[in-house]
Amino acid sequence: MSDALDNQSLFRSEIRSLRDEVAALRAEREAESARLEAESVRQEETVRALRDELASLKRRLSAGDGGGSGIDFPPAEFLASPLVIASGGEFLGVQGKGKHFSLKDFVQLIERKESAAVAVETSWKRQNGHWVLVVRTEDADGGREQNIVLVAKKTVTPSRNTVTEIIRLNIDGNDAPDALLLTLFRQLKTVFNG
Repeated sequence: MSDALDNQSLFRSEIRSLRDEVAALRAEREAESARLEAESVRQEETVRALRDELASLKRRLSAGDGGGSGIDFPPAEFLASPLVIASGGEFLGVQGKGKHFSLKDFVQLIERKESAAVAVETSWKRQNGHWVLVVRTEDADGGREQNIVLVAKKTVTPSRNTVTEIIRLNIDGNDAPDALLLTLFRQLKTVFNG
């Protein structure tokens, strides 16, 4: 009986030791998991920053491909002005979280689509006093291409606000109707405020 009690005490001690070891291994696994998640987030931020930098460089260099003497790129003021469309004699834009949605924000949304599966190329040109943004996307998997041409101009509203007005949006050779632009701006408002 004494031996059985000693064995039982020994087994309990062994079980306690194993429980402590399992708890330590769980804690170690959770710490490693948290470290890996933090590293993943850091790497995603680095990749996003590099993509933004690459897109910015592409924008700056794309106008130089045609053999022109310099880079044709809109001024920062034009890119930062509120982006609007004219509808029914009014100018409609997107406002959210204390700031307005600008052409710069629009271009960044487009450039975020760039990935290993989707190539995005943007270029600017000045034409008839307007700025023309040409966006070409290509799906590497499906081989599908999309060409978007956005024509914008600087406009002063009746209330004397300087804005960037979209005067034409063409997708794959078809001009977007006003209803599509209104829908686009509603979706932008959702994204911008989200």
